[in-house]
Amino acid sequence: MKLDTITKTKLTTKLISTSFNQLLETDIESVLLIERQSSNNPWTQTQLLESIKNPVNLNYSLIYKSEIIGYLIAMPVIESADILNIAINSSYQRKGFGKALIEHLVQALNKRGVNEALLEVRQSNFSAIKFYLALGFKEISVRKNYYTKNSNDPSVKEDGIIMRLEISTTNKT
Repeated sequence: MKLDTITKTKLTTKLISTSFNQLLETDIESVLLIERQSSNNPWTQTQLLESIKNPVNLNYSLIYKSEIIGYLIAMPVIESADILNIAINSSYQRKGFGKALIEHLVQALNKRGVNEALLEVRQSNFSAIKFYLALGFKEISVRKNYYTKNSNDPSVKEDGIIMRLEISTTNKT
């Protein structure tokens, strides 16, 4: 009797013609466009510029076909890093680019000896929560009434979910 072996393979996405660059002040217009289209409560130009100028922060732009299509800002502190902001141009979402940005950050943090990445996400941002869970982040806490629900009425708040990614275990696969 002959037995056939069935092998399950995981589909992988290969990003073509992408590069990661240091986010610069001269990139602010592209970053602002992405920020405004991807968030109901976008960071201001001042907030973005201050984060880009901060020498402690890790700031990356994701370039695809000579265009900035995403960015990530993180603040490493000793053995931990806070992901302050990440956004992908809406035309390129759900194509692996956000994952590529997180993986690039994890590699950089691993080289620095950083053991974990933390982030906060609005409880109503179901797609982001699902994305982070798929990358291995775990919910560790809730910040009650942390975010303003919308800019029209600052008194209406929503909870923030704090999520954590262990970097040391991420790179051992």
